[in-house]
Amino acid sequence: MTNPHIADKTDIDIRASADRVIEGLQQGRQAEALRLLEQERQGERPVVQEALDRYVAAGARDALAGMRRAELPEHAATLERLGDALAAPRMPAFSQSTDPTVPNELTNLSQAQQYDVYASIVEARGNRAAFDALRHNDHSVLLGLRQENSTLASHDGRTTGTGVYDDHLVVLRRDAQGERSLHVADLANTEPTAQYDHHAGSNGRRLFADSQRPAPPLEASGRFDHVTRPRQIEGRDADGDGIRDLGRLQPGTIEMVDARHGADQHLSFRPSAAAVANGRDMVRRDTDADGYFTTADIDGLEALNNTFKIHRGGQWNTFSAGCQTIHPDRFDEFMRLAYANSNQDRWQYVLTDTTTGLFRDVRVEVQRDQAPQREAPDPRRLDIPDEERRPPAQRPHGLPEYPRDRPQALRIPETAEDAYLERFLAASERGDLEARRSATHEYGSQPRVQAFDRQGRESLAFERALEAATREVTTSPVMTQDTQPALARGV
Repeated sequence: MTNPHIADKTDIDIRASADRVIEGLQQGRQAEALRLLEQERQGERPVVQEALDRYVAAGARDALAGMRRAELPEHAATLERLGDALAAPRMPAFSQSTDPTVPNELTNLSQAQQYDVYASIVEARGNRAAFDALRHNDHSVLLGLRQENSTLASHDGRTTGTGVYDDHLVVLRRDAQGERSLHVADLANTEPTAQYDHHAGSNGRRLFADSQRPAPPLEASGRFDHVTRPRQIEGRDADGDGIRDLGRLQPGTIEMVDARHGADQHLSFRPSAAAVANGRDMVRRDTDADGYFTTADIDGLEALNNTFKIHRGGQWNTFSAGCQTIHPDRFDEFMRLAYANSNQDRWQYVLTDTTTGLFRDVRVEVQRDQAPQREAPDPRRLDIPDEERRPPAQRPHGLPEYPRDRPQALRIPETAEDAYLERFLAASERGDLEARRSATHEYGSQPRVQAFDRQGRESLAFERALEAATREVTTSPVMTQDTQPALARGV
């Protein structure tokens, strides 16, 4: 297919255009400011229009809230659109592929324009610290764009739990003169993988990662019997059932500091002490062992700890037990830009969901489970050396590179409901990330899917608020005073 997105050059300064609109709104010239916004959006590609809306919605929150309270019918549609701009964004279709047929919405945008596309997401989805960090010269800010996936997903389409690089991690940088640049790691991962999950079972020799003691024998639960090569058990038993649960970062802003990771001690990031101290409910664990992180995970919300790093993954395995990982082909440039100022010792990391993920993946995983599984090439062995953890110079030759070593696609299950699902499954089975990403963006851009996705996220937001309110009530002094003596005695 040819690139379906507008690729004409544009001379718009997205930041400056948005600032003029924000200034008008803050000075009480609402009608004039909104007319200016429509003029600036006219003829621009969607990804630029969305960035303008996000900047304006984030920079003029109070003024726009006042207009909504005034219930001005002539501005209702624009105000609704600007309200939606603060919600989970649509992930821009971007790839570093040089193939002109691969969809890429950033084609022919300058570095500054591309920077504004992603910086506007930071402003819309991040906290005040992230907002301020974008305005510092000689400074870098990190952004993660998550598409929902099961922990059982793998790049070859099997449910063996080695992970999928279909998220984006972005480093945004202003140099000492304020010039804007960025690097988009379009092969990234923000979710743990089932290979580290306790629910994948134990033969009595599988080790707990923290204690290095063998886990008692345990049958694999549910779909986890497809995890053919489980690694050391990570996670924490959040719900008290005796089985450890993998966790992942919740969307939000996390302050990061420098760290080292892996056998080669490569540069990485980990949450700062301040982030941990203020990180209530910033981790969600998969307590119901369905491979997803939702409000169905009872007792799943926990405080942040500093083990949730950003580090390098493997060629064909994301190697995430809860960390954010980046494919080796994208990692070095990401870190070079992030660490460009050797004196920077704090990085704001904004992680957000995206609207191409919520509706898509539950259906896809259900359909995939109904498809026949390929016979696993290796037995369930725990004595296979972890070659990907070796430093690159010591790594044996012949390991498959991700995603070039692609198995043949299986027959698509007859239960597939539409052309999109067939394309997605076929691309997943053959390990074709570009085709899969193209199908996802094309499907996720449809207005009816966007509307459904928005409704789903509103429902999730309500459930989270209700869960938080319930927790506040049940842990208040009034509710707990009668139980405190018993708890103190260790009963």
